[in-house]
Amino acid sequence: MDVHHRGGADRALDRRQHMIIVDEDGEIIATASDDHTLIGGHHRLAVAASLGKKLFWRHTGEPVKLDNFFKHYGSSLRHSA
Repeated sequence: MDVHHRGGADRALDRRQHMIIVDEDGEIIATASDDHTLIGGHHRLAVAASLGKKLFWRHTGEPVKLDNFFKHYGSSLRHSA
């Protein structure tokens, strides 16, 4: 097996820009792709959201809309109850 071969999905991820989510103090909370898919920091993002912290995109300073990250979680709980 060729260890240097990478599948199409891996190459697609490599082309994405990584965007950083920070809190009011500039502390890194999470990383997302340029299409706002959460890559890392899932737990830290959930904790920050539960504490009501204001989060921002580091590269633009715009507020992060947490609904985009948590909309599926809440709806799946309602349907399973």
